[in-house]
Amino acid sequence: MSKKVEDFIENLNVTRDISSKFAVSEKIIRTSAKGRKYLDLTLADKTGQMDGRMFTPDVDIIYESINLGRVYEVIGRISEFPPDSGKYNMVVNLIDELKEDEYLLEDFVMISQNNSNDQIKEIKRAIDEVQDTHIKSLLKAFFCDDDFTKEFYMAPAAIVHHHNYMGGLLDHSVEILEICRTMCKIFSDLNKDLLYCGVLLHDIGKIKTYTYGTGPIGFSEEGDLLDHTYISCEMVKERMITLETPEEISNQILHMILSHHGYMSNGWGSPVDPKTPEALALHFADNMDAKVKEALQR
Repeated sequence: MSKKVEDFIENLNVTRDISSKFAVSEKIIRTSAKGRKYLDLTLADKTGQMDGRMFTPDVDIIYESINLGRVYEVIGRISEFPPDSGKYNMVVNLIDELKEDEYLLEDFVMISQNNSNDQIKEIKRAIDEVQDTHIKSLLKAFFCDDDFTKEFYMAPAAIVHHHNYMGGLLDHSVEILEICRTMCKIFSDLNKDLLYCGVLLHDIGKIKTYTYGTGPIGFSEEGDLLDHTYISCEMVKERMITLETPEEISNQILHMILSHHGYMSNGWGSPVDPKTPEALALHFADNMDAKVKEALQR
């Protein structure tokens, strides 16, 4: 059963009792000014997050029982605190974990509004158009792998700025692919096989970079420490070694991945400047899609 419209966090702006479903994204035991321990929770749904405070003698037991990223039935009271501040939080009286069939995932995470089957067809069409046998084999090694595609088609492309929702990575990839199709029509000397390969593989590390599910998108430990660019390169290089991809092609593909954030002087994370036509095309297509999408999402 879906949440009531009035119970989404963006609409919790009046003092009232509430009984509704929320994901728990953070939990901390704190001590009040009077020395009383309480549980400080961050409650979330697809519209935002809210502080929830639970005062109970069993604070330690309840703290251990709460699993982050899971959805709970929460009973409490919405109140404005500090008074007249316009900021609302919840005093939690009861919290009970729900089973997956007791809530709708769409209430707690943003999901792409595009038809995923149509998007996937565009990915497959691009791979079918690739003529180079080594590049086609590399792409099929990923996109004919059910475990990989299950993650790739559901992953977000970012935490905040653009395509920051489940399925965002698929949307972002298909949009860049469409931009690069047009580039290849205008600049016929571009190596379409290399460019399509760069488009489809440059962000694949994002399937390991972010955590997502029932709560807000966050960084995994691997993503926080290594970044998606490095992770993408490692994933692609490992497959190319197995496939014995020629070094010339391997270097071209890895260069596109490493330089897709543009010139190092931009400070956007590329360890090398884009030095080939295909690397430049990928960078500007990626940047345009990200910047326009960010503006549209505001």
